[in-house]
Amino acid sequence: MTTATPTATPFERLVLNLSRLDRGQLARLRRSLGDDTPGQSVPWLEGVFLRSGLSVTHDRQWRALALVSGLYALVERPDGTGEETPAPERRPSFGETFGALYLAQDQRPSTEKRFLSLLDADADGLPYALRQAVTLLNADSRTPDWVRLMRDVDRWEHPTWGEDVRRTWAKDFYRTAERISSTLDADTDSAGQTATATHQLDTAVPDEDEGERL
Repeated sequence: MTTATPTATPFERLVLNLSRLDRGQLARLRRSLGDDTPGQSVPWLEGVFLRSGLSVTHDRQWRALALVSGLYALVERPDGTGEETPAPERRPSFGETFGALYLAQDQRPSTEKRFLSLLDADADGLPYALRQAVTLLNADSRTPDWVRLMRDVDRWEHPTWGEDVRRTWAKDFYRTAERISSTLDADTDSAGQTATATHQLDTAVPDEDEGERL
């Protein structure tokens, strides 16, 4: 079993440590999602946080990290021997991941409505809204970037950063749709221009028989 490098962030180490939990511990975390405050029935999470370099001193941060840890256990099935992997160059936000699902479902209105409900969720409503959203992603074999989600949910209740997170998710959600839609539109325009040019070429060149008649 490898250890996290000194350059790994606390959230990266936390996700790595979650991947090393045994099946019983993961099951306990999954059940904790039913708590009024996710994680309140899992006191040993404190040790997981500390080993990850997170000294959780605020209830707000405890709720955030315990919630995402429970969601990780809900959909991931690690074998308990998690090893460090190189961090990706770019971590997509939850909005981008959910936007890709929205497109894959042909922009189903109910999917957009679910996402907007998530953006409007306060501290009390976030556990239910986020669990529903993660479950919807999982049904389509998609998972969020857990490290990015840890960071974003940790900021959810912050008076300034929380709004920044919501705006970023919203922008990424709709930009994902716009980027792919624009690509499709460009392909359609290109195909249309090719067809028009071919038609003009066909009509501009006289038929051989017609030339002989002239």
